[in-house]
Amino acid sequence: MKTAYYFDMDGVLANFHKDYDFTKRSQQAMNREWIANLEPFMNNITIVKELIAKGEQVYILTAAANEAAKMGKIDWLAKYIPELALDMFICIVGHGKKVDFIREDGILIDDSKKNITPWVRAGHKAIWLEAKGQTIEWD
Repeated sequence: MKTAYYFDMDGVLANFHKDYDFTKRSQQAMNREWIANLEPFMNNITIVKELIAKGEQVYILTAAANEAAKMGKIDWLAKYIPELALDMFICIVGHGKKVDFIREDGILIDDSKKNITPWVRAGHKAIWLEAKGQTIEWD
């Protein structure tokens, strides 16, 4: 049985915090064009592409402030990971815990402990990237 992989976007695949203006954060976080043009973390994108090429179950599990932000993330994925089928994109608009959106048992790769902790408590595996853009390393 194959392992399912759930990749967070912001801080794992995309550099959400580069040029992030905390005084304008709600405007930026809800802006489709700003999100669509986030800098990619190419090392981690390469890992995602390799897993997809091997036929692994790869999901993008991310959150967005609103529908415009969700569309920006779809635009970003079309640019950097066009191999990903849209039905493998799970986007939580508004509030919600990532663990509540799991489709099959798998590993969450995320830079936020607030996502990792409930995932692991539910009995699933996770890889916590302590630094934004840190290259993923498998055990």
